[in-house]
Amino acid sequence: MTPRQVAVWIALLGGVLGGAALLDRIGFPAPQMILAIVVGAGLALAGRLPAPLPRQVNLGVQGLLGVLMGSYLQVSLLTSIGWGLLPVLAVTAATVIVSVGVAMVFARVAKVDLPTATLGLLAGGSAAVVAAADELGADARRVAFMQYLRVALIALSAPAIAALLDTEEGLSYRPAALGGSVTDPSLPYWMIVGRGDQLAGLSIAIMLCLIGIRVGKWLRLPNAALLGPMLIAAVVTALGLTHGYAPTHLFKDLLFVLIGFEVGTRFTRDVVKEMVRMLPAMTGAVLALSAVVAAMAFGLAALVDLEMSDLYLATTPGGINAVLATADKMNANLPLITSVQTIRLLVMMALLPLLISRIRRYETTRTPPAATPARSS
Repeated sequence: MTPRQVAVWIALLGGVLGGAALLDRIGFPAPQMILAIVVGAGLALAGRLPAPLPRQVNLGVQGLLGVLMGSYLQVSLLTSIGWGLLPVLAVTAATVIVSVGVAMVFARVAKVDLPTATLGLLAGGSAAVVAAADELGADARRVAFMQYLRVALIALSAPAIAALLDTEEGLSYRPAALGGSVTDPSLPYWMIVGRGDQLAGLSIAIMLCLIGIRVGKWLRLPNAALLGPMLIAAVVTALGLTHGYAPTHLFKDLLFVLIGFEVGTRFTRDVVKEMVRMLPAMTGAVLALSAVVAAMAFGLAALVDLEMSDLYLATTPGGINAVLATADKMNANLPLITSVQTIRLLVMMALLPLLISRIRRYETTRTPPAATPARSS
């Protein structure tokens, strides 16, 4: 890349980060990723794209995103909840099955390939799902559209639904935050990792990233750049070997912006027209998914001694940041909500390769082989 192209990219990244910070203040869901996708798509459609970023940048972003996701695992929260976590996790597993079922119906109605529909409707880890879409054989543009439409709808509806379901006042639970064990939320925004010593924290993050990618390739993971670092960081976090290495604040936002640009710059006019066509069916699919999950939470409330609103927030199909913000304002059971949302995120990413492989096998068995023309004698 020439110095001018580097300067253009720095200006673009800085502008999107600034705009996303403003949107974040008014509660806009996932502003970094969504704004970057919109700006990237706008530049692509206008034919004003700068030089593409090197492939190594995308691999590094995926690796650091894996480190961030692995840092979310907090064993102390799981032990504090005890056996009451098991039935909630059963609902979480059912949510995965429901997501796939809704995706199969949506794929037929909207005429979208099943892997893309499944990744687009999969609950949890939207940024990571979008980042992994290409390697899993799905269309990252359509996956991003579906994922962030789902996140937006859930972010808008979760506070109202949780407030309606909340029947108890004055409850107080131990504070918890996603990634709180490795990130200090009181750090200023310009900090890039979750500890005071930025150089040490960043060095650990890079080491986990590099080691994770090597381990991922050694284990032959389908998306080694993402899943390998996630696995290593989860083990390190669970064992308590180190802390404060998770990308945070400015650095985390930059990772999301880079993923958004990587997807947005691939948009074409035909893809945009198709997304407009998909919008009614996609909205209906997200609403159906949310309704089924809410019904499962309602049924679970009859079996366990947990607040209905807490169960709903713990099992919502996505929108983790919006859900945690809502839970914090309501004095909800943050340990429960954080643990369930985190476990689902990690399990979803770990199962993605197997899930897509099974879906492709299912599609192959459904498609009859082409007839072999008869040989002339």
